[in-house]
Amino acid sequence: MEREILHIDVNNAFLSWCALERLKSGETIDIREIPAIIGGDETRRAGIVLAKSMSAKRYGIKTAETIYSAKRKCPKLKVFPSCDYKTYKEYSNKLYNMLLEYTDKIERFSIDECFMDMTRVFDERYYFK
Repeated sequence: MEREILHIDVNNAFLSWCALERLKSGETIDIREIPAIIGGDETRRAGIVLAKSMSAKRYGIKTAETIYSAKRKCPKLKVFPSCDYKTYKEYSNKLYNMLLEYTDKIERFSIDECFMDMTRVFDERYYFK
């Protein structure tokens, strides 16, 4: 039987998970819905784009480009600091636990990425036994 491996990669996890934390803390603007990035310290003119919203992506902004370059592409771009590692780890664990509902054969690749062996789940014989 051929193995069925599913690759999971949370699109812009660092921005999405920070957005959720900001909204839980009472923020009224969802940074996932505006041209926004998670990046370095603008006051020091330092940093790169760590994650971007979908609307920032439409301006051609790329992960790992300088904030200066990103702002030239989108002058209205909003820059936000990253959340702490504890927050990212918490959301990563929530994702992992949710995925365990489908299979226990999961290999974590990074904080927002994993591979799932779905062979038995996708096997029709598994459902009709």
